[in-house]
Amino acid sequence: MLFFLYFCLVNSFKEVLSSCYIEDYCKSYRPEWACDMPDGCPPHEVQVPDKHPFYRLSKYSDSYDADDFKTYAETDPKRNWGQLLPMAVGLSVIDNEVKARKNLKLPMFRQYKGIILLILNPIDGVVKQTGVHRSHYTWWRTKSFHMSNLQMLKL
Repeated sequence: MLFFLYFCLVNSFKEVLSSCYIEDYCKSYRPEWACDMPDGCPPHEVQVPDKHPFYRLSKYSDSYDADDFKTYAETDPKRNWGQLLPMAVGLSVIDNEVKARKNLKLPMFRQYKGIILLILNPIDGVVKQTGVHRSHYTWWRTKSFHMSNLQMLKL
């Protein structure tokens, strides 16, 4: 029953990812990025979420905190990220709940215990599909994003 209610909640949103150029997004939304962005970041072609569900792994099974939203560049600021810097200043999110649940079972993600549901909107930043899996996106977050609208999934 709980799964059905959750399914209805997630599917009641009309989820949209609109492709655009970062320059157009910046003109329309005038974002203040959550961290300093290097040149060329976010990339030229991005997608703007509108009520789009994404999932992020959490260190905790029943809650989340600000550490769950630190980028790789923030957690390892002395590292020379080189060409990976644009990805390192973004956050990994997954657009498929089933894939997020499968990731929790992988040895490389053993430090994570839960899954956070985020419903992203244009003011929250932009995303781009990155990596080898179609469900993986990098999200460049704005200061307008608020952690109060998040939900932990029941595992």
